[in-house]
Amino acid sequence: MHDVDKDLLSIQEARIVLETAKDAQYLMKEYEQDFFHNLIRVMIREIRPLIGAYVSCEIQETGKGCQKEKEAFVLRFLEAMEAEVGDRTYIGATAKDSAGKILHVGVPLGVIPVLLPSENVVINTLYSLFAGLQSANAMIAIPHVKATKTATQVIKKIQQIGLSNGLPRGSISCIDYLTECGTKEIVNSPIAAMILVLGQKKYTDTTIPKRPMIYGGSGATPVFIERSANTQAAVKMIVESRAYDCGLLPASEQYLIVESTVAEEVKKELIQNGAYFLSKEEETKLVSLLQPKNDGIHESCVGKSAVWLAKNAGISLPPSTRILVSEQSYLHDQDPFVNEMSCPILAFYREPDWQHACEKAIHLLQEKNDGHTLAIHSNEQMIINEFALKKPVARMVVNAAASFSSMGLGSTLPLSPILGGFTRGLGISAENITPASLTYTREISYASNGYFKEESTRDNIHDIQVQTQLLEKVLKKMLEK
Repeated sequence: MHDVDKDLLSIQEARIVLETAKDAQYLMKEYEQDFFHNLIRVMIREIRPLIGAYVSCEIQETGKGCQKEKEAFVLRFLEAMEAEVGDRTYIGATAKDSAGKILHVGVPLGVIPVLLPSENVVINTLYSLFAGLQSANAMIAIPHVKATKTATQVIKKIQQIGLSNGLPRGSISCIDYLTECGTKEIVNSPIAAMILVLGQKKYTDTTIPKRPMIYGGSGATPVFIERSANTQAAVKMIVESRAYDCGLLPASEQYLIVESTVAEEVKKELIQNGAYFLSKEEETKLVSLLQPKNDGIHESCVGKSAVWLAKNAGISLPPSTRILVSEQSYLHDQDPFVNEMSCPILAFYREPDWQHACEKAIHLLQEKNDGHTLAIHSNEQMIINEFALKKPVARMVVNAAASFSSMGLGSTLPLSPILGGFTRGLGISAENITPASLTYTREISYASNGYFKEESTRDNIHDIQVQTQLLEKVLKKMLEK
């Protein structure tokens, strides 16, 4: 009976939260863009001293990631975000012509539920709320059942800062009675304008088709080292990217494809940078620990260090090891290392030339439909162009660390930890999700060539000509009589 009561409470709370958010968003539409920009600056400034405590709570609650690296990443991301706040207008007049006429108007979508993940909880919670606020949407945050404490702390703090700075009550909501029934009540509600799903893939099949859905997930990224690349720099970036925060960053490299002429050099560099190549016996032990299930790995292995994985698999290795490498001769659908793995494991493939590497990357991306990003290290522009033209991905990172660059840190891509999963067959967007993704554009049209006026004049002339001809015929008949 207790479970039933909780479900009923959750459904009732969901309905109240939806109505409150709807009312709040109606008020938010009247706010100017500058209000939201200033609000985000205040929120970043007030939340920054608390990041250490939030990250510590996340590590304790989820058991995923590295405290020091996760905290450094969140602070770095917030610094980058603060630097670009105010650079772009998302709502109201977003484009005008030289005469001051409004051409485009950014319009908020409305009420947006966001289903938060169990990984990278702090940064995803903060960014999804900030993106929603900058685009004047009311956000309903639904924590992951395995990360409710962390997410709730962050959401409540953002709520408090918002209310203290003039944000309508209900602009940011959090579900306290978290059940499947309550969650489905929200995502299936006609009040929800769009669903933002982060990592919780099961909900991508439960949303009503009429409700657009954006999916953001980690993804398994192939990276190719071509013979012209600076192998030393490339390997250093790959290891750093894959090992960072125990492999939890989105789009971190999972498959390393190397041109055979530089394969041994790459292996040597990998070992010098903290990679450990597994023997076949050690691979078997590791697979037993990972226990591939539903195209993934056992939850207990997600976000764990290479040393932890090796120890629990019964493998002895140097304590300085940062990533585990499995060298594969070929690709097949039963290969457990093809599955997406959010931990510091790298599959290593050799190919005779860049054409074969190109095909291997496509096969890896399509095998489990898990890839939305590709990385390449090369100094041959023609080869880079060929990869760019043929790969079924949303973003390609060139000569940089895939994880950081894909999120717009130190790259030309938009700043966002939410990488759209359209190329994985999930959601409606393949782009880095920004506040602009949570709006639509109203286009304003002005008359340019007097089309209707000309047509009207032409019609009048035609009518006069017809009437004149008719009059002439009548007069002619009269004269004949």
